[in-house]
Amino acid sequence: MHRWPDTIAGRTLALLIGMTLVMLVGSAVLLHDERRDRFEERNLFYLLDQVTTLVLLLNDAGQTGRERIIARFARLGDEITLTDQPAITGPRPWRYAVEHLIHHKLRAAMGVEERAGLRVAVELDPRHKVQPLPPDLPPEQAKRLHQDIRTGDVRSIAVSVRLHDGRWLNIRTTRLEEPPPWAGKTLQLLGLLLMVVIAGGLVIARRIARPMARLAEASNRLGLGQAEAHLAEEGPREIRQTIHAFNLMQERLQRHIRDRSRMLAAVSHDLRTPITALRLRAEYIDDTEIRERTLATLAEMEAILSATLAFARDEAADERARATDLAALVQSLVDDYADLEADRGGAVSYQGPDRSIFQCRPVALRRALSNLIDNALKYGGAARVQLLELGRDQKPGGGGGRGRLILIDDDGPGIPEADLERVFEPFLRLETSRSRETGGTGLGLAVARTIVHAHGGTLRLSNRPGGGLRAAVRLPA
Repeated sequence: MHRWPDTIAGRTLALLIGMTLVMLVGSAVLLHDERRDRFEERNLFYLLDQVTTLVLLLNDAGQTGRERIIARFARLGDEITLTDQPAITGPRPWRYAVEHLIHHKLRAAMGVEERAGLRVAVELDPRHKVQPLPPDLPPEQAKRLHQDIRTGDVRSIAVSVRLHDGRWLNIRTTRLEEPPPWAGKTLQLLGLLLMVVIAGGLVIARRIARPMARLAEASNRLGLGQAEAHLAEEGPREIRQTIHAFNLMQERLQRHIRDRSRMLAAVSHDLRTPITALRLRAEYIDDTEIRERTLATLAEMEAILSATLAFARDEAADERARATDLAALVQSLVDDYADLEADRGGAVSYQGPDRSIFQCRPVALRRALSNLIDNALKYGGAARVQLLELGRDQKPGGGGGRGRLILIDDDGPGIPEADLERVFEPFLRLETSRSRETGGTGLGLAVARTIVHAHGGTLRLSNRPGGGLRAAVRLPA
């Protein structure tokens, strides 16, 4: 199971989605910090504005006016009193960095020069466990400590300010607003943005991957001998360059095959003519024994020439693939051999489905199977042909995936393990393991493997445990 997509489109889309999620999460974190900072400033602004305004009004008002002003300023969550002594007691005017910030801003706003005339105290949330600063800590060092304490961590703020007449104004507020939770519209917009990125990324990824998919399909067809017209050179520059190189390679291969075919046709014509002339001249030889030997030699030369030319032309590549009833093809081939072997005593049988539609080159494939069955009858005395339809998870004879598997078994002596691959070499005959009475040029297996490879399949030989040789032809879908 692949956790990471296995295609260019899938990986491009996954990369876009991943980077978009990282961007959205990072933006959300930054937005959260920004909103918290804005509400931090808002809380401090309201507190500073309220204290500054109240101090200025009370300094200019009489006793009766002060009570009326305090009554109007006092709102839900605020406690305002006038006393002879400050409500905040202690050896220093502040203990935490946030208290120092409020203390500094209030002194600047009200123009209070004496530090002792202003005191600030905060009550922290119990969940925020921070020890107060020691009294003997230098102010410059104390400013840098506890910078992480925000008004959101504060339960209440108390301020004591000395008025002009020596009395103290004490204000305690708990009206500290926290940033609101994420708005539904914000989340909807983020989700919509992600969907737009996914949709756009899917379109872009498919457009990028489409030329590569076409190139892969064309390469596979070219490997199976199905040459196609030039591919359109589209997509990113690197992909266009790859497609251009493929088109040039395909053109060179086709030109090479055409030139080779014309050369072989000329060689075939030039060689057959003198062989025919020699055969005619051999007919005038008076000595019967010499004449017969000469004609046999010429016939053998012509057979070798025909087999060599057929092998070199690679006739499997000249035929177009089409839907074929593979079961009918194999059965008809087995029936033909059964009729020929009826008088010789050779056993030919078929086992498999009655119908199996498969995309292949029937003429070339029939030739390859004919060579294998012919070898089984010549050297093994029998040919048992079996056709299997492979499912995705079935792996008979090795290998998986959809396709067809054709097994041809004989009852011969088999082949030494070291020579199971060597026998596919052209003109190679194993004198110690195969009879030479049947003759042959040693090209049957080479031609058969060439045709099977042209179908994208494999041809393997193996010795059966009970004796005999097995030829396994696996054809992928």
